[in-house]
Amino acid sequence: TILAQMPSITSTDNAVVFQKLHIDAKIVGNIASYTWTMTFENKSNRIMEGNLTFPLGEGIAVDNYAIDINGKMRNAVPVEKAKATTVFEDISRRKVDPGILEKVEGNNFRTRVYPINGNGGIRIVSIGFNEELKMENNMLKMNIPLAFKDQLKEFTINIDVIESALPPKVLNNSQLVFDKAEQTYNLNKTFKNYTPNNSIN
Repeated sequence: TILAQMPSITSTDNAVVFQKLHIDAKIVGNIASYTWTMTFENKSNRIMEGNLTFPLGEGIAVDNYAIDINGKMRNAVPVEKAKATTVFEDISRRKVDPGILEKVEGNNFRTRVYPINGNGGIRIVSIGFNEELKMENNMLKMNIPLAFKDQLKEFTINIDVIESALPPKVLNNSQLVFDKAEQTYNLNKTFKNYTPNNSIN
């Protein structure tokens, strides 16, 4: 099997590392909406920049992108690439990161995360997208690909299935179970010091 491509961050001396990942998924009918919130930590003692690459399946587009600025998540605005480059250069001269998400080869999205303060400074980026679920054996099938190689301090998965006639099941992980409240089934679990390397189906 081809390893699912995972979001990755690159930086000088690999000083910037993935610290936390929080995946929110909401399923209404056959549409799943996801938000991946990623926290990055700078292990070095100087200000760093990280380059985040976020791969998505064929035909899926990002519909929400936010980055923390002074502790608050701020939504970024999509602009054309030529304009984005000018905006970026203007703002970079003022040493503030405008938060530009660019589509690169394949269905990969890339953004520069800067500045990340030294000595454990963190930055948070969230990316949201929707996917149409496919039918398999009369059941809608959702797959969250997870193939991380490194341990994260914290990994949280939160899935809401709205108004489902049947209880949803996780096929490949007995630790993940849905609870029912009203018309919604919810699964919420946090793992500490965990390597998310098995897809959730």
